[in-house]
Amino acid sequence: MRRHRALAPGALPVHPAGDAGRASPGFSGWLPQCPPMPAAADLRTSLQETIGRAVVGQQPVIDGLLLAVLTGGHVLLEGVPGTAKTLMARCLAAAMDARFTRVQFTPDLLPSDIIGTSVYRPDSGSFEFRPGPIFTDTLLADEINRAPAKTQAALLEAMEERQVTSDGQRRPLGRRFLVVATQNPVEYEGTYPLPEAQLDRFFLKLEVPIPPGSAEAEMLRRFDHGFDPHDLAAAGIAPVVTEASLDAARSEIAAITVSDAIVAYIGQIVAATRTSPDLALGASPRGAIALLLGGKAMAALRGRDFVAPEDVKDICIPALRHRLIRRPEAEIQGIGEASAVERAVNRVPIPR
Repeated sequence: MRRHRALAPGALPVHPAGDAGRASPGFSGWLPQCPPMPAAADLRTSLQETIGRAVVGQQPVIDGLLLAVLTGGHVLLEGVPGTAKTLMARCLAAAMDARFTRVQFTPDLLPSDIIGTSVYRPDSGSFEFRPGPIFTDTLLADEINRAPAKTQAALLEAMEERQVTSDGQRRPLGRRFLVVATQNPVEYEGTYPLPEAQLDRFFLKLEVPIPPGSAEAEMLRRFDHGFDPHDLAAAGIAPVVTEASLDAARSEIAAITVSDAIVAYIGQIVAATRTSPDLALGASPRGAIALLLGGKAMAALRGRDFVAPEDVKDICIPALRHRLIRRPEAEIQGIGEASAVERAVNRVPIPR
């Protein structure tokens, strides 16, 4: 059975090119000053500046959300209550001028409460489909692990194919559809662990830590000066990302060069997770795709037109940690998700 462990105290920085030998358990929110590739780098700068008007710190999580937007993936945020998970999702949608919907997952939530349902209209003698909250651009699935598997499964088709099927009819969700799901890592009463098939559809799993003292003090100052998290417009959160700029950034990332050595490196990493003595289940082929796409996005944000080994290595933990099942003896020894991935990755020689 999967168990959630307590949050790690922090993450190592995303190191600049040429420092490939360092372990990288996650994002730090810092990227080296390289000559930028305009579309992707400018988009990151705009989002960081805009979201920073409402959210203090949490750059690693904001970077992870950006990577998901750039690659068309979905994100699972894990953190204790009160760490701005919902606020970050709302700010992201507002900065992208995207529709935003929040669904509070509860044990009595039904699939039709998410997808929608057909309602009979006596005046026309026909059924009319009334879309549910999933028909949006950014869907916040709040405390997703509080709903049973049947309701969680309502998201599977949407996350994979960006469509839902109702009454035998396929209904598209749009190219910008993004699921940001949250879960509490320290409360288990009345929760349903996400099945592996559900977890595998998340591009990244990001830990949202409690902010350090300086960031928390700045947050308190903002509230003392009248900041209202429910009024994002007053905080200066305005659209800064257009469909055109997002398409340009995605096209830029698609053009990033991936050498045969990097492809082999990705294959060796996922193979190492499948043979790791710490793991009962290794990464899936979808995990390998996540490393490839994430590596290309990291390269673009670092101002390169090719993927380097550190781009792949830096994305390994957030891209793979939720796709693995640890052996009971590894859990007993205190080997967490991040450590299990790191140990497997360090077994793979870095291409030169």
